[in-house]
Amino acid sequence: MIKQKTQKIIYFISFIFFLNITSCCIFKTDNPDIRIIGQNFPSVVSVNQTFSPTFTVGNYSDGECDAATTTQSIVTFRMINRGTGSVQVNNTYTLNALDGNATQVFNNITVTIGTAGTYDLTFTVDPNHTSGDINQNNNVITGTIIVQ
Repeated sequence: MIKQKTQKIIYFISFIFFLNITSCCIFKTDNPDIRIIGQNFPSVVSVNQTFSPTFTVGNYSDGECDAATTTQSIVTFRMINRGTGSVQVNNTYTLNALDGNATQVFNNITVTIGTAGTYDLTFTVDPNHTSGDINQNNNVITGTIIVQ
């Protein structure tokens, strides 16, 4: 009889322990971490050639549970002529509120550059820190494109 009671208590404690471990993510979310998870643009284009760079942003967790939903924010896209420092493109786009593990693709961007040179493309997510993003260290990506 005592052995049976002890066994039931052990099962009950094990069940509560298991429930706490597995359900923490059912009742809570982790901080959102907006990240640039993809980019695509040509490395070389001709003067006056139109091209369309694309960038993908995702909202991922900073822990083991799903990320909390972010608030709406902005992203900026800049192209600067490396040789002259002249800003060729300086656009702002809307970043929708993103649920955990959700993504948004920015693919409606068209660019035409009329001057040859090397250009730095910089895409910045949430530059004003308004989305609730916990980690600002992965919100900027810079690439290079040559216009010839």
